[in-house]
Amino acid sequence: MGTYALTGNDVFTLNERPIQQDLADGSVVEIAYNNDRVGISTGKNRNTVFADNQTGSNATVTLRVLKATPTDKYLNGLSAQQDNDFVATSLLRGTFTKRVGDGNGKVSFDNYTLLGGAFQRFPDASENNTGETDQGVTVYQLIFAQAKRAIA
Repeated sequence: MGTYALTGNDVFTLNERPIQQDLADGSVVEIAYNNDRVGISTGKNRNTVFADNQTGSNATVTLRVLKATPTDKYLNGLSAQQDNDFVATSLLRGTFTKRVGDGNGKVSFDNYTLLGGAFQRFPDASENNTGETDQGVTVYQLIFAQAKRAIA
């Protein structure tokens, strides 16, 4: 008998507001750790130094929302606050919970806690007259100082 993982009905929150409506297609929430957790250097005689890399807990969150929806307007407003006075900005906080079923009725929760976040890039825009649907999507890229994972 195989092992199964059933997923769906995930929940992403930003500043305690659920971001579940107005999501686009494809991967609507992505969390990526872009840095190594440990640095390593091996020298003569295979002597090796391991070094903790504190940037290993930094994470990038990419959100795909439908353009000009209430969620897009909310995120754009938070981004504008950051631009208006960066030093006075309240950093973002978030959570992401992925629900995973085992096929026998048991559900586990893959939880991410996101702390110390900011808008990393401005969203791109395009006009396309050959049916490209991404022109109706706003892609936000956020960076967080810390992303902790726990499975319950």
